[in-house]
Amino acid sequence: MEDIRFYRFDTGNFELLHIEHSIKSCYWTLYFNEIGTFEGTFPLSNGLVNILMNHQYLFLTQGKMLQAIITGKTVDSAVKIYGKTPNWILSRRTIGPFKTSELKFTDYPSVVQYVLQTGFSDIYESDFTFHDLPALGLEGEEFWRDTRNPVSDVIRDRLDNDLLGHRVVLDVTENKWNFEIYQGENRVEIVSEANRNLKNVTITDDCQNFYTAGWYKKELVDKGDWNPYDNSVPASRPSSYGWYYTITYEDEQSPKKSYPAGSYLVCADKETGTWKVCNDMPELWEYLPGDAEGICKWDAVLSSATESEAKTDLKSKIWRHEISGESSRLKLGTDYGLGDTVRVQVEKGGFAETVSKRITGAEIWWENGNIGEKLIFKEE
Repeated sequence: MEDIRFYRFDTGNFELLHIEHSIKSCYWTLYFNEIGTFEGTFPLSNGLVNILMNHQYLFLTQGKMLQAIITGKTVDSAVKIYGKTPNWILSRRTIGPFKTSELKFTDYPSVVQYVLQTGFSDIYESDFTFHDLPALGLEGEEFWRDTRNPVSDVIRDRLDNDLLGHRVVLDVTENKWNFEIYQGENRVEIVSEANRNLKNVTITDDCQNFYTAGWYKKELVDKGDWNPYDNSVPASRPSSYGWYYTITYEDEQSPKKSYPAGSYLVCADKETGTWKVCNDMPELWEYLPGDAEGICKWDAVLSSATESEAKTDLKSKIWRHEISGESSRLKLGTDYGLGDTVRVQVEKGGFAETVSKRITGAEIWWENGNIGEKLIFKEE
């Protein structure tokens, strides 16, 4: 097992603080377009414990490929360290609402760079480098967010649309956070138990979180106060749907019966844009239809408040058909990469299938002299 190196990153430079040789166990979970995790157990060591307890902003590296920002640690009879892959830093900043139609570009590199540069505007030029892929010939698409979101979520969603992945690599030589977009390869190798490069295969088929359509509660737009003595009811326009005013009066004014003080004037009719007075804030529910009909049309209640985010939410509610297994003789970075597509062959009982699967993650572990890797394939 390779040594683990500990660095601090709060000074502008990546300073090496400690190299740990004694490692009881470590578990890595890496993802193509998500945030991965690390968990390691170490014997008590004065050098390591002092570093962990005296510094907050730390990351660790193991070999050339494995890096994690330390997010937690516990010390009792041993030392346990928990971490996230460096792209977790993207979840520490947010970006407000935007529309690509207003930004005048829709291609994925421009959108992702805009999100990254906006979220990290104070340090982007000095601390980040942005590595894009060569031109892929992908068409741009309209993409927007109507509410504030973590930078990590927006980048993940946009790249997922084009089957692309991302990672952040900490360059300890140049003291840079290197943001990289990357793409998997199509590999001709068949992965199977019969070929002895996959073992302990499990097939999981689950529809509990599957929906074909959904409802989301629209976020209303506050347009401020509205005084019936000074204003007339706004004109009916469908474009005003979801707007509301709070009805208020001056101290010397007597509230009108038709417009109680503290009630709301709401444009609640999507088709006509008609306004109405509501004592309580109404809930406006929007429907996202799907392709299924009849008894197979299953509706979800979506947690999102905007159409764009609701579509992303609904897209995640899949009928999960998952194949997982431990790799045998396959090594990450040598025989396969995250995002690669391989042919997976499965035979269980009388069931057999050969399907193309994208490797969206890998689990790597060392414990008590045992070393293993487990492939995570995209759920269909």
